[in-house]
Amino acid sequence: MERNNWYKLDNVGKLYSSLKGLKKPNVFRFSATLTEEVDELTLLEALKETLIVYPFFNVSLKQGLFWYYLEESNIKPTVKPEILPITERIYTSSDDVLYRVNYYKNRINLEVSHIIADGKGTTDFFTTLVSNYLGLKHKVKVNVELPSSLEDKTEDAFDKYYKKTKIRAYRDGKIYRYKNKKLKNRTRFMEMHMNVKEVLELAHKYDATLTSLLLGVLVYSVKSEMKLKERNKVVKIDVPVDLRKHYKSKTTKNFFGVTNVMYKFKNQDVTLEEVIKDIDKQLKENLTEEKLGERMNLMIALEKNILMRSVPVVLKDIVLMFIDQFILGKSTTVLSNVGIMKFDPQVEEYIKDVNIVNSTETFQFVVSSFKNDLSIGISSVYKSNNIIKNFCRHFANEGIEVVINSNEV
Repeated sequence: MERNNWYKLDNVGKLYSSLKGLKKPNVFRFSATLTEEVDELTLLEALKETLIVYPFFNVSLKQGLFWYYLEESNIKPTVKPEILPITERIYTSSDDVLYRVNYYKNRINLEVSHIIADGKGTTDFFTTLVSNYLGLKHKVKVNVELPSSLEDKTEDAFDKYYKKTKIRAYRDGKIYRYKNKKLKNRTRFMEMHMNVKEVLELAHKYDATLTSLLLGVLVYSVKSEMKLKERNKVVKIDVPVDLRKHYKSKTTKNFFGVTNVMYKFKNQDVTLEEVIKDIDKQLKENLTEEKLGERMNLMIALEKNILMRSVPVVLKDIVLMFIDQFILGKSTTVLSNVGIMKFDPQVEEYIKDVNIVNSTETFQFVVSSFKNDLSIGISSVYKSNNIIKNFCRHFANEGIEVVINSNEV
């Protein structure tokens, strides 16, 4: 009997595979709202075509002696109406494939485990899937295959570009952590839509990039929820960064670094403009190849440790679980800018908007844009929405129309 193809996990995939048994599912959800209702059979055919280009998405997680690995699944692809909660756990057994495709009325949803891909890798799969679907539905020949080989798409870029360097300790001070009553075993998901051009004009008003503007407004939105005695703590936002642009990689696996911006409110009178300027300066200083490479090597150092490599996988699970909880406590929240979503131009007229959300243990933001629509997917486990309300209200007060959609919790 011929053995299925198998793939090594990248550095980040190894971390998330060790956390698979915990409550946190680590799942992305990409959604496209169409101008018409979804046809299930056509979507299934589109999924099959997409998996020909991306076979390494149709995989199951298997356990080896020292590390987990991915194996192509014999389970036939399926498409179902949406019945599960958003970003519901994907991995429940070693036979499960690590993605799911479902639909609701005129919306296509793709959910992917962080074990196999990051935001950019999932974007490639998602835009191909939706383009294939609309091409089949409207009998248009679309060109969606990326100009890269299967070997390029599945390379472990972390391993390829790793350089052994001296590890420096980062001292951030006391980090502000939002504390409020949590929803019971539920997560609130929200979509925030704004006009891209109007938000960019606002960013230019502050002489900042769009990402710096969003981060600055978010930091300032946190301020009003901080107690006076907490003002000595640092508001720290983690910002995932796609490393492909810096290392010319075409991998669809995880390949991102994490930089961060930090702000300490030393007085009551600090203005939003001051916060945005400070954040913008930090981003420009941190988004250099040297700084990103240093942080990337720090992420990989544990995996390369000889002692860690020789420990059985069951013990690694315990170690990595504690490391994950330590990392979680070292930031206030996360804002990820996935960037511009591009589909085959011949079928873009059938797409209204796109939204991305991520599972979370706290609250976080995922930014993307399609045409002139800026979409911010917000996930939160808290009953209070005050920080999110502050964030949305700022743009509304600037005269920008803000449209909010939310699941019922």
